[in-house]
Amino acid sequence: MEKELVSNASSLIFIGKLGIFYLLKNICQRVLIPKQVFDEIFKYDKSENNLIQKELDSNFIVKQDIKKIKDIPLHIGERAAISLCLEKNIKIFLSDDKKARSYARSLSLDTIGVLGIILESLKLKSINKKQAKELIRKLIDKGYYMSPGLYAKTLELIEEV
Repeated sequence: MEKELVSNASSLIFIGKLGIFYLLKNICQRVLIPKQVFDEIFKYDKSENNLIQKELDSNFIVKQDIKKIKDIPLHIGERAAISLCLEKNIKIFLSDDKKARSYARSLSLDTIGVLGIILESLKLKSINKKQAKELIRKLIDKGYYMSPGLYAKTLELIEEV
């Protein structure tokens, strides 16, 4: 288990929508977010914000200041999160944004997304295959985009565990 990781907004929003912070806690002890990600999450009053706020109150999610945001062609939240990883020497970036993940990997950061959390939780036996498939279906129902190829590959990976 990693001590800390840094997240962008959309991944935390989807984790909140699914109510699976307990699975994220199998992966790390704490999630750091820059102010820009915090602002993006709480820009609108959404039902998942209550769960995210609860994790902030318990200090599982911690808002951090950044000295300097890298100039990379990404949305401000992703730029700030990647910058926070580099500034704090945290090696794992939680994101489901393909472009942001690619930039993070080019900077020697490891990436994980919501699907990765579900698969890792399955490997750790925190959930079973049926629960993993149900979470994938709920994720899509909540607006998570997944190509048919990725969906098929994810189901294949679930069956291989």
